[in-house]
Amino acid sequence: MRPVFRAVPVILLLVALAVALVPRGGHSLPLYAARTGLMCQNCHFDPNGGGPRNDFGFAYARNRHALTPEDSTSQWHDLNVTNRVGDQMPLYIGADQRFMMLLNSQASNDSLEQFGFFDMETDLHFAFQPHRRLTLVYTADGSFGNYTAFAGGNFKTREAYGMIGGMPLDGYVRAGRFRVPFGLRWDDHTVATRNSFLDFYDGRAFLPYDPRATDAGIEAGGDHGNWFGRGSFTNGPASPLGSPPFAETFALKLGFNSPRAQVAASFYDNFNHPPPFGGIKRATRWGIYGLSHAGSFAFLGELAAGTDEAAPPAGMASGTKNNLLAGIIEADYALRRSLNFRARYDRVELARGQPQPLEDQGTFDRYAIEGEIVPAPFTELRWTLRYIDPAADSDRFGQRLRPDRQAYLQFHFSY
Repeated sequence: MRPVFRAVPVILLLVALAVALVPRGGHSLPLYAARTGLMCQNCHFDPNGGGPRNDFGFAYARNRHALTPEDSTSQWHDLNVTNRVGDQMPLYIGADQRFMMLLNSQASNDSLEQFGFFDMETDLHFAFQPHRRLTLVYTADGSFGNYTAFAGGNFKTREAYGMIGGMPLDGYVRAGRFRVPFGLRWDDHTVATRNSFLDFYDGRAFLPYDPRATDAGIEAGGDHGNWFGRGSFTNGPASPLGSPPFAETFALKLGFNSPRAQVAASFYDNFNHPPPFGGIKRATRWGIYGLSHAGSFAFLGELAAGTDEAAPPAGMASGTKNNLLAGIIEADYALRRSLNFRARYDRVELARGQPQPLEDQGTFDRYAIEGEIVPAPFTELRWTLRYIDPAADSDRFGQRLRPDRQAYLQFHFSY
């Protein structure tokens, strides 16, 4: 599969050029931005997408992820609700719950190693916007089984930031806890260029941080014509009251958006000063992504690479380095506003350039057929069938590596 993977950036470029020559159809230009040609900030208060929705984003969700309202033949055409308390109380309230049923088979074709239910996300969103230049955003997460939960599932603050807008170049500055602006904010955290999909292998990930988690710091950004840029300076794994005590984590994104396509390059660098004993001294990532559409089809892709430098041994200036590479490409087809189908391929190489046995042990391909059904506004049923193929026959401990077959059904309720 290596020749196919190396062809990913070429495929993305050809798709972008081809779609740029296709006349705009019924749809304008992660997935909703690709479909509509809009920026994530058109629907969300967060310039990078996600979190509470603004008026436009709420209407888009109410229309079952379409720019046009339901027609008179739909039972939802007269639905008249809002997420804003009122003009004199500009408080926006939102909610997200994701509940999953997961099945996993790895030992043999007729076995079932994992089966059960868990709560992926239970969020309450609040956004207060007293005027267009000031926005306050807070998200509380109460999931029992995910990465933010306290024992017993008590709510914990995930996002909390204030943002000042209306600056030159349509700029903004925000401070608090937020997600750093690296790469494409995929709805699925298990894609190759994020946490990857090795939960049932050794659990390794491409990114040196959890993309679902927030970081503390400041971010500035802006838009000029079709160009946009964001940059952040955050703690990363550091804390002024902990170790390492110096915040030296930077993220940067620069991109171009048009009604037909969006492309962007991004960079992330975390330097631990002083480096932790036996840990990572420096983790650097860079990547490119592209979004586009043609009629009822939408295309998304991302290619990213990076280097991890281990903490140096005593008396040495630098430690050993490990290179990583990851990529993903997908095509979506919206049969109607309530039905979407997806084909996706992603690959990770987590020990690139190492001796062949080690490189193979860090190389995995994933193939997926997925889809969404939207039976009612603010409700989505997501399903997937996935096949993960390891390049090596055994892991570094000599245990046999088998292909992994996964299926899930996810219930997503949002407001």
